[in-house]
Amino acid sequence: MTIFTTIGAFAGLFLLVLMAVTPAVVDLAQRFPVRHRRPAVTKAARPAAATRGTVRAAA
Repeated sequence: MTIFTTIGAFAGLFLLVLMAVTPAVVDLAQRFPVRHRRPAVTKAARPAAATRGTVRAAA
């Protein structure tokens, strides 16, 4: 067997295993849905952090 035959055989075996496992993964995803986290705070909603050595313009 050449290296290409070996790689092809492993790729085919991997594809068959992936096709066999996919229905179980989909079933588990539907049975146990993932809860979404709170939305992240956007940069505009956060107060600006003061940094050392910077001068702010007067408003």
